[in-house]
Amino acid sequence: MVIVKLKGGMGNQMFQYAAGCRLAHHHRTELKLDLSYLESGQDGCVRREYALDHLCINAGVASEAEVNDLLSSRSGWLKPQGGGRDRGRTGGGDSSLQVFRERHFHFDPDVLRLPDNTYLDGYWQSERYFEDCKQIIRDEFKFKSPMVGESVELAELIQSTNSVSIHVRRGDMANDPRVKAIHGVCEPSYYQQAVSKIEKSVQDPCFFLFSDDVEWVRNNLSIGREFTPIDNGVDKAYADLRLMSLCQNHILANSTFSWWGAWLCQNRSKKVIAPRKWLNVTKRDTSDVLPDSWLKL
Repeated sequence: MVIVKLKGGMGNQMFQYAAGCRLAHHHRTELKLDLSYLESGQDGCVRREYALDHLCINAGVASEAEVNDLLSSRSGWLKPQGGGRDRGRTGGGDSSLQVFRERHFHFDPDVLRLPDNTYLDGYWQSERYFEDCKQIIRDEFKFKSPMVGESVELAELIQSTNSVSIHVRRGDMANDPRVKAIHGVCEPSYYQQAVSKIEKSVQDPCFFLFSDDVEWVRNNLSIGREFTPIDNGVDKAYADLRLMSLCQNHILANSTFSWWGAWLCQNRSKKVIAPRKWLNVTKRDTSDVLPDSWLKL
């Protein structure tokens, strides 16, 4: 069994799931999700809910007993040792269990070699953690329910044009000083440069704006183009993600949500533009976040 701890918003949970899914598939074992952090107070952070229930994932939810069996000292777990790895051994047996906590932000190849019976605790923000099972991830990240209402009309428009998604992330990244200090937000100049790049490579682009603060965008961001705003609300983030993934080309925010919108896009000739500066915190190596084929500005 592989258990993966879920935390953060939908984009983060998708990265965590993908890393766990790849490891479970490699060992031909089951994947389970630990939702205990999402169901807790979340350490004073912006509260996030479980967000994968609208996707065709195959993992079950780990019970409290299953998580405790893996993590508790009653199972013979040793105290954390160097490198962020905790090793333990079940009483009397030869099978080993381990908790593997993310040691740094960039890709860690040791994750691909972890054994069965592993508990993953981290963010795992790189395609390299699941590169050898991309199609499995794409299949599991299909959407369960059919589109309804306005989404149907928007999807038809998106698919009938040279559509370009623009994601402007605000929310806690703009308004919470603690979050802003770590993540920051993309400046208007970034979006203006990205739109200019798209206009040079995409004929008659049609822009669709995805944002958690459309009014701020209307009042503060001038891209020299008309756009169609899309915002289904926080509780229907999956609906935005599905429409974003249908766009032919993408301009990302420094956000895992728009990362997945672009990655799930099936257009083989898609143009994807992403911010080179992924975080404000320079001590974290973010070089593995963006695929090589994406243009960094």
